[in-house]
Amino acid sequence: MSISPEADAIPAPSADETAYPKAKSKKRRTRRRIAKGLAWTSLAFTALLILAEPWLLIPVVTFAIALSLWD
Repeated sequence: MSISPEADAIPAPSADETAYPKAKSKKRRTRRRIAKGLAWTSLAFTALLILAEPWLLIPVVTFAIALSLWD
């Protein structure tokens, strides 16, 4: 009924995970909000440019296609 040492070897959490879990979560939330704001701002700016000059839709569509084909 002996258990192998591999079964008992549970990796310990890093110092960052145990020291300040709330601060890390708050930092991540702030970064996500900033990223969302930048994404929506760039989308709105692109929409305004396309409304002003419809031919600008061509590079936006090709960029979207390139991103979708990216491995």
